[in-house]
Parts: sequence; structure tokens; C-alpha cells
Amino acid sequence: MSSHSEVLPSDEHMCKSKVKPVKVSERHRKSPYPMISVPEAVEILLKESYSLETEWKYFRDSFGHILSEKVIATEAYPSFPASIKDGYAVLADDTSEVRKVIGTVTPGCQLDFDLKPGCCVRVSTGSAIPDKADAVIQVEDTSVVEKDDEGNEISIKIEKQVEKPLQDIRPIGSDVSKNEILIPENHKISAAEIGVLATCGIQKVLVYRKPLVAVLSTGDEVLEPSSPLRPGCIRDSNKSSLQYMLYENRIATFDAGIAKDFADDIKSKLISAFRAADIIVTTGSVSMGEKDILKQVLEVDFDAVVHFGRIHMKPGKPTTFSTACFEGKKKLIFSLPGNPVSAFVCFYLFVIPCIKKLMGFKEPRHVTIKVEVSVIYFIYH
Repeated sequence: MSSHSEVLPSDEHMCKSKVKPVKVSERHRKSPYPMISVPEAVEILLKESYSLETEWKYFRDSFGHILSEKVIATEAYPSFPASIKDGYAVLADDTSEVRKVIGTVTPGCQLDFDLKPGCCVRVSTGSAIPDKADAVIQVEDTSVVEKDDEGNEISIKIEKQVEKPLQDIRPIGSDVSKNEILIPENHKISAAEIGVLATCGIQKVLVYRKPLVAVLSTGDEVLEPSSPLRPGCIRDSNKSSLQYMLYENRIATFDAGIAKDFADDIKSKLISAFRAADIIVTTGSVSMGEKDILKQVLEVDFDAVVHFGRIHMKPGKPTTFSTACFEGKKKLIFSLPGNPVSAFVCFYLFVIPCIKKLMGFKEPRHVTIKVEVSVIYFIYH
């Protein structure tokens, strides 16, 4: 599900941050970032997002991807007239009451029979209809007249005659016509679409690449989940929760580790994340504390553009979205609060739509459901 990589020794000179330590008394007392609404934040991040490049995928590996072009049927389905019922293939205009059973066709077999008036061929559901036959009489509308010593039918009686030609027959192409659009572009491949592709023999489809997402935790107090607790420390739950939110959406992740609250380590971890991923999600170091220097590292060391740094919501007010160009590629960076509830909520509200945009979703926004409140509650702060 995830991978982890350290900065190479040859890169150590790159990890020296340009951010200068700030004395506590000189830190910002007010945020320099204007407060914006949740809808405004979503529009900004979607404007900065983009669909990733396309790639050919074996149809079974395309599950969960978005098609970048429509899929066209290369052949008709079914490719032969098929019986809808278990019964007997007959000539529709034959009114003979008793018919001689001249053979049997089961699914997967194609046998030629010289079907004439007064005769019929036993067929099963899904089996091919013999040449000349143009109707099927279901077995429930027949009775046995004569059989041999081994129990095989020699002749049957028709209790209910054919009502119309092509009765209980699926014609060629009745499900899918040749050159028909099987799946439109910008459509998500689910289990149903996989079945359609298999049925129609489509082996490869062109889809948008899924983004890879790096997850980085920050904070001197943050420990790996396997570590024993020390006074003043907490175990890192954010990374595990966010990685598995991504796993639920079949998105690959990169474990960017835990960065300490000093600029060099944050820069080092970000370099690894930028090299590995399309989207970088960090938790912590975005509030007003003297050690909350993530935004400074992004702006000073990576020339990142901070598109918003405060959102009118609770929890999640200091959520930050920025972009940077790293080694010629645009990186999308979401810096979420360290509080687990805030991180979880903001990831869902902001990161998921961005992921959908990169995946090629035509409408990446969350569905908005309008409801009417039947009981009024007063919330006091």
C-alpha cells in the first residue's frame, strides 16, 4: 500500500533550510492569510488541480479508474441467435401438433440440423439456435409422446403453438451492437463495467492515471504507533487514518515519515515526498505556535504559492493549500491541522475532491444534499 524513502546522502546539501529561527516574542500574533469559506476553498483547489496523463490498462486492472475515452464494441453480442428458454427450436409457421425431436443443442455447441416441418431440436437457455429455426417453444408448453429405452425423447406434443416469429430468441446483437458505445468517456470503471468489458472481449482501456499521495506527519511530540509513550508525546494516528482513507479509494500512498519541528528536517521530508508523489498531505505545524513553521518552509525553500491559509470552519480553520514546482512538476500540497478530527474532516472535504480531479472525474465535488431542519437547536459557544 505504501513505500518509504529517505533523502540520499548526495542530497544533504539540499536539505539545509533557508528559514531563519524566529524568537517567540517576534512571532506573528495574527494570521497573514485571509479567512475564506469552504466553497471558496474548494473552487480554488480545483482550479489549481488538473487531470493526470492517460495510460493503457488491462481491463481487470482498470477497476476504479476513469476512462479518458469511450469504449466501442468491436463485435455484436450475442454473436449468434440464442435461446432464452429451455425448450425446443421450431419453425414458427409449423402448426404440427406432434414433432419429432431430431437432436439437441447445448450451450457451447453448434450443430447443423435439417429442420423441417414436423420436427424440432431440443435447446437449452443460452444455446445457439439451429439454422432455419425461428422460434422456441418452452418445455413447459410440451409433453412427451414417445421415448426410447434410455429415456431419450423421440417425439413431443406441442400444447401451445408459437405466437410470433423469434419467440424466446435473442437475435444477434440484441444486447450489444457492433460499434455501439459500451462505456462513455469520463466514466468510472466499477465491477459492472469490468463484466461488460470481459463479455465484449475488450482487453485494454485508456484511463487517467491515479495520483500517488504522500502523507507526512509533523511534530516533536509525535511518535510512531509502535513506540512506547513518553511524557508529553502522542502516537501518530493521523497518518494511519489518512492512508487507509486513501486505501479505501484504491489510491497508492507514500509514507513520508514524521518530521521534527525544525526547518531542515521538514525540508528533507518534503523533498522525499515531492519526488515520490503528486499530492502531498501534511498534518500539524500550521497553526500560530512558534514551532509551526511548515508554511514558511514551503514558501522560502520551495517557492510555494499559498493559495489559502485559513478557512471559516471548525474544526479545521488553519487548513492550508499550496502549490510548488519541483523538478519541473507541479505539486499540490495540503497542510492539515494536527488534531485527528480536524485532519480527517479536512481530508474528506478538500483532498478527496482534488484526488478526483486528478483522476479525471467530470464532477469532483462532493454531492450537496439540501435538507430542512425540523427542530431548531441553539448552540452556545
